[in-house]
Amino acid sequence: GESGKRTRVYGPPPADWHGDCQSGELWSQDDCNNKLIGARYFKDGFTNFEINFSGDYLSARDADGHGSHTASTAAGNAGVAASILGGDLGTVSGIAPRARIAVYKACWADAGCAGSDLTMAIDQAVADGVDVINYSIGSSATSLASDDIAFLFAADAGVFVATSNGNSGPGAQTTGSPAWDPWLTSVGASTQDRTFQGSASSSDGWEFFGASVTGGSEELPLVDSADAGSELCIPGELDPGVVAGNIVLCKRGAIARVSKSQAVAVAGGAGMILYNASDSDTQNTDNHYVPSVHINFTDGSVIKAYIASAGSAATAQINGGTFTTIPAPWMAAFSSRGPNGGAFDIIKPDITAPGVNILAANTPT
Repeated sequence: GESGKRTRVYGPPPADWHGDCQSGELWSQDDCNNKLIGARYFKDGFTNFEINFSGDYLSARDADGHGSHTASTAAGNAGVAASILGGDLGTVSGIAPRARIAVYKACWADAGCAGSDLTMAIDQAVADGVDVINYSIGSSATSLASDDIAFLFAADAGVFVATSNGNSGPGAQTTGSPAWDPWLTSVGASTQDRTFQGSASSSDGWEFFGASVTGGSEELPLVDSADAGSELCIPGELDPGVVAGNIVLCKRGAIARVSKSQAVAVAGGAGMILYNASDSDTQNTDNHYVPSVHINFTDGSVIKAYIASAGSAATAQINGGTFTTIPAPWMAAFSSRGPNGGAFDIIKPDITAPGVNILAANTPT
């Protein structure tokens, strides 16, 4: 047999495939195979701007996990053993496990996406011979952009385009480019009935359940991030003198959720209870830096009041996540809603599909 990265169930790419495996930083043509048949990257759209790409790889290699996650969700192999932070989470499969994947990287960890690069990536994918474009990029803008037009040409060439409906919900009329286009399929995000549930509890007699894929902790002193210098747990702003060795209650908002557990870890904290700013928000199974559980606003408010009452005697422990079933489906709060502000007579999104707490590939970075 060949090396483990080769996937023997696939023959060579079809004859009408014209793609390329473009080498670059920590990425070589040997990293492509009969499953991952193409990999290109696009950054020339930033030529006239002083853009710092230091937070990313100057290649098709994925630095922030978004590309790996969406590609493996769409067409990852079947029967793949899944684990996060050493925990066995069973097996996973892509939606179309026998499909081949070509990756077109046009967004960058620190720079975002240049419209010209997105457009060139779409045009190149069509020219290379892809059958389907999976585009997990969106906005709430209802101006016709170059990627909208590129998708019109893709549709004309017989390429099926599925795009996310956008993450600007739950307000009305938040669907925008390119999801508002009539020539592509726009997909809203809803919940599924499978998740990994953990809890935060205390020997003082309370326990609240939420989303978690991390391990747990022992019972430790519990502090409120607002008392440690940063209610939102901004990295670098938590006082290690308050946080070190303790469980920290952090409020959601403003920055990435995983950045909050990173802030706790950097300050020496031993665990995090993340609570929503509203009960309408989703609870997410993120790959956190410390044992963590993500709970709703009402429960978080009870814990916050408990800390204020108990003071230095407040304690909590994180109970790590285990597989469970929950009521579903519900529309995710973040999923953009209609009506379609760009064209009121075109109903968007076209469909909805599971888009919350999806177990899929990530990047070691």
